[in-house]
Order: sequence, then structure tokens, then C-alpha cells
Amino acid sequence: MRENRRRDACRRHPLKEVRTLQSIIDPFVKGVGGEIVSDLIGNKNLPSNADYLFRAHNVIAELKSLQTGGFAESFHRKFAELLGKWDRQGRLRVYGTVQLQSSKLPADCRQEMFALMGESIRKHVIADANKQIKSTKSLLNMPDAKGLLWVAHDGNEDFQPDVVWYLLLQTLQKKKESGDPAYSSIHGLAYFNPRMPAKVPQASEPALFWFSGTRKPDRDKDIQACLSHLSNSWPKYVTWAQGIKVRDVEGKPEDVRLMGVESKVPKIAIKYK
Repeated sequence: MRENRRRDACRRHPLKEVRTLQSIIDPFVKGVGGEIVSDLIGNKNLPSNADYLFRAHNVIAELKSLQTGGFAESFHRKFAELLGKWDRQGRLRVYGTVQLQSSKLPADCRQEMFALMGESIRKHVIADANKQIKSTKSLLNMPDAKGLLWVAHDGNEDFQPDVVWYLLLQTLQKKKESGDPAYSSIHGLAYFNPRMPAKVPQASEPALFWFSGTRKPDRDKDIQACLSHLSNSWPKYVTWAQGIKVRDVEGKPEDVRLMGVESKVPKIAIKYK
């Protein structure tokens, strides 16, 4: 997947006064010309739908958090079972509450852990978003709209950004038996940390990251433009909302490490080429 960028302005709205992820992202979306899908279709008894419409780009976007819904609960339960299996087999001993680093696990354990992570992301993030975007295209009578999976790393300390990005890309590269792309309603991907600070070796300040790309860069011009619009507007929104200056630095997913869930002011926006 390839990232594309473009500068644009966003409407002001305070981050400091809001708490839920949706209440942060909704005003940002409206500020950059997007629409809330639930405002368009009402609260009818309809199939599960995507969150946002960027009509100017013909893009329907679904926002997924790695912390909310069934994702975190399912992963924690299955990972506890996996730790129990390793303990019974004498492959790994864990006492008390610790934070495991995948790089320090035995190779076979690391492979099993990544498989579990990948399945959780596939089922609760990618597959769900694909269904919701497909349903929303029908609800809005926009059969040619492109789908954007927008993933927020919000409060989840189990996964590091480089692992998440790798697993997202790996899953979106899968194909059906026919050879067609799996999860075909998703054409683009964006992954960011809206309020969970990270650190990078290139800077001492807390960091924001935004990694994005399209599945078919030579064809998906609409979603490329949408991603550029969002990725360049988001730091400006944060600058206004938190009253701080955000500067750009170059970086890769493997450079980024989360700092935890405590409240810190992000000042660095990571550009990934």
C-alpha cells in the first residue's frame, strides 16, 4: 500500500472537552467536509452501517478502535488461554502482571501470538468493517463508492503500532479462491493514534502517527485524495484543539512505540513514506 498526502484546513473543535473517541472524530470529520452516516439514514432498524461519508471523494469510511467492542475482550480471553497452554507445556513461565515483548518470545511462541493477533484484527476490525461499508453503499445508493477502513489505536497497550500495521496489511493482501481481493469493499486504510501518545527516536516530544495507503494505488485516485485530505488535516485539528504546535518528522511503523494511556500532549506527527 502506498501513502499519499495533501494539505488542507479543518474546522476548529476542542479535543480537551471531549472524552469518547466518536466525539473527537465526528467534529473533525464535519470540519473537513465529511458527513455522519447516522445523520443521513436516521435511527431506523437497519443493518449495521459505516460511520462516515466523504461525498466529495466518493468515499465511505468505517472507524474501528482497537480498544472497544468485541476486539479487546476476545483477544484478552484467547491470549490468556494461549499463555496457559505455554505454561502447561513449559515453553514460557509468566508470574504476576507483566508486559510481554514479542521480540523476546521464543520464535514459535511469537508466531502463535501474531497468528492470534491477526485473527482478532481480521474478525473484529477488517471483516466487520467490510460488511458495514458494503451495507452502507447499498443504504446510500452509492454502489461505486470506495471504502476506507480507519483504525484508531485508542487505549490498547497489547499491540505495538508496527505489529498492527503489519497485520492489517497482511490481511488486506489476502485473496479469495477466485483470485479476487478479499474484503473487496475496503479500498484504503488509515491507522492513527488520536489520543494515546507514542514515542519515536527522532524526537523527544510525544508523537502522533498516521500511516495510510490504498490497495490499488494506480486505480484508487478518489481514496488517495481522501487519505491525503485527512492525513494533512488531522495535525492541524490537533494543533488548534490542544493549543500546541505540531511539527512533522519522517518515520516508519517500526520506529513508533506507545507510551501508555496516561494523558500527554502530542507534538510530533510521524510521516511515513
